[in-house]
Amino acid sequence: MTSQKPSIFPSLTTRSTIMIAGEHQQVRVDVTSALTASAAVFVTFGAVRMVFTDPAVARALITALRRPRSGGYLMALPEHFMLSPDRFASDEHLVTVNWSQAPQTSVVPGGAFSPERRRHVHWVDVEAGPLTFRFFDKAGHKAFMAELARTVQVARSVLLPADEKALALHGHN
Repeated sequence: MTSQKPSIFPSLTTRSTIMIAGEHQQVRVDVTSALTASAAVFVTFGAVRMVFTDPAVARALITALRRPRSGGYLMALPEHFMLSPDRFASDEHLVTVNWSQAPQTSVVPGGAFSPERRRHVHWVDVEAGPLTFRFFDKAGHKAFMAELARTVQVARSVLLPADEKALALHGHN
């Protein structure tokens, strides 16, 4: 009989939704320990910080987030959403996601009548692990994808691929 070693960090599953609308999307990208086994890329968008340590995982996430455009899911969305969706205050980090592996993803179109806006509002959700990326318009999707494409370029240039990282961790050059 083997005993299970208790985890230092408790396992907690939660879901956070990132609201995205409009062409003014800004993603902050920070890097630590470039081209070493402990390299990481930190991507901050509003109240969410994502951490990447493997360039393949960053590529997989952006591929999943591009699926609404290629799958025709954005057809029901307006070019520009008339109002900004409610968001968390900037500089208030409520959620940090460490992307250690590519998440399971799905694209889910949605919509509901909004009494305060007095109309039906459409959106497209991309569910990726603990985060749901909710797109309200085509402009927001395009701008957010452009920002994340920059993140993937940074990740490719500063993160070691998994096989090279394993060699570096074991003292091989």
